Amino acid sequence: MEVKIEYWDRISYTNWDSEIKKTETLSATTEDALFESFYKKNNSLRYCNGSYYKFEDWSVETKYNDWRKNMSKARSFELYYGNGVVD
Repeated sequence: MEVKIEYWDRISYTNWDSEIKKTETLSATTEDALFESFYKKNNSLRYCNGSYYKFEDWSVETKYNDWRKNMSKARSFELYYGNGVVD
């Protein structure tokens, strides 16, 4: 399974608007693995203001949002923090 994703970043440090910087192809064997990979890519940018990934196809974005809503709290916690220690 393959989907196109867009990398968005701030136009400049004095402007808060973002623009598409590049387009990539994300692939995985299952939809679940694809969404997990996308989540991890986006999560790696959590401290970069104005930087994020987006699906090119809106229907995939909708499926991804449903996947996130239906995810268990334990899996969500594990994906967000990984192997980190949380006090």
